Amino acid sequence: MPPKEFSCKQCGNCCLNLSGAFSTCADEKDIEQWEKKGRNDILEWVVCLPMGEDSFVYGIWLTPKTGEDVRRCPWLRKLPNKGKYICRIHDVKPRHCREYPKSRKHAEETGCKGFD
Repeated sequence: MPPKEFSCKQCGNCCLNLSGAFSTCADEKDIEQWEKKGRNDILEWVVCLPMGEDSFVYGIWLTPKTGEDVRRCPWLRKLPNKGKYICRIHDVKPRHCREYPKSRKHAEETGCKGFD
């Protein structure tokens, strides 16, 4: 959960620049939820990446045709004439996104305005 004093301002900074190790990974519960809800539109952006002999992570937001990382979240949309952004998969977004930001420092490092 984000810190209590955090309030999303819909600035989009959390999703406009996707960077950092494992910042774009999903967990098994995310994958199960998308499979259960038939969200193939989301699943096509997910790749299972081996991390060792019996280990892997689900990399998310990899371009379906090329497998390359995207720079910004494909589900982020700018609201016309408002200067704000919305998440098109808000009701089923991955845990990593639901728990953003982890701390005030994390928010500041990513340009988040939720503590202003």
